Amino acid sequence: MNLIIYPPTLDWAYMKQRPQQLMKQFADEGNIVYYCNQTQIKKDTEKIASNLYLVHDFEAFTKSYLPILRNEMKIPVGIWCSWPKLASELSVIKADWIIYDCVDEFASMQKYEKDMIGISSAVVCTAHRIYDRLRKAYPEKELALIPNAYDATMLAHKSLPCPKVSPMPPQIGYIGAWAPWVNEKLITKLARALPDCEIIIIGVEFDRKFTLHQVENIRYFGHLPHEELKNHLEKFKICIIPFKLTPVTLATNPVKMYEYLASGKPVVSTGLPECIFHSNLIDVAHSTNDFIQKVKYRLKEPGDTQARIDFALANTWNDRAKQATRLIDSLKRGD
Repeated sequence: MNLIIYPPTLDWAYMKQRPQQLMKQFADEGNIVYYCNQTQIKKDTEKIASNLYLVHDFEAFTKSYLPILRNEMKIPVGIWCSWPKLASELSVIKADWIIYDCVDEFASMQKYEKDMIGISSAVVCTAHRIYDRLRKAYPEKELALIPNAYDATMLAHKSLPCPKVSPMPPQIGYIGAWAPWVNEKLITKLARALPDCEIIIIGVEFDRKFTLHQVENIRYFGHLPHEELKNHLEKFKICIIPFKLTPVTLATNPVKMYEYLASGKPVVSTGLPECIFHSNLIDVAHSTNDFIQKVKYRLKEPGDTQARIDFALANTWNDRAKQATRLIDSLKRGD
């Protein structure tokens, strides 16, 4: 058992992916987990699930509450941190171990990386590109590749992947942030090449406004609750990952990849390395025309539904947490 602290990085209410999922799984495994909101207010720590607590006042928690916990529980205290800018602030916790979870390649964060890795007992990487870069830069550091995963509570794998009666018109879907790395021109050309299909876009506007309302067969739903996504996945004929190839996306292990595959639906992606790594399950396109042709092909030949579902169920957040727990245990043993 450990007492695991996720320091103030992102608010719990808006986290539907990696940090929240891992902290929930750590708590389910019997660890005591304190997730610290980025938004700090003078409010008592609250219990939000078994073994899982939400910290609203990090300063009060570290000064007053944590010393009592440490004295009473007498178990190792660890930090799981995905925000390298916090390196200088983590010493107040006096942790027995620190794991830096390097989740992306944003240039604005890399200047803080050296300090964060310097204080970390081990570094976890979400993608092969990140792992390879850090292995070369820090050959002495304990590194582990722990990709993103599928949230099995989403129940996308319980849907009907290939219904006999398809929606009319057929739907091609993208679920994810409408961000600068989404290839707007590719989506527009896809919509015009398939006028009898609907292109469904679901996701929050992130540093970018959605501007494709004028394209007749593109429908934008904006942000939807995570629990509603399964219903949309059921209606899609094909799921797409239409990303530009940038330093950020080249090091991205998309959560949507796992959720798409869990639905059993065909997935067509641009040439992201993490999708190429699973090209036995994902159709990877290397040009706009190639992308359109692969979508057209999968409209006629959906492929192996069960293989996609099986992959997702073999790569859940529960699996990732168990891998992380093995790493933590090795740090405690001094392996």
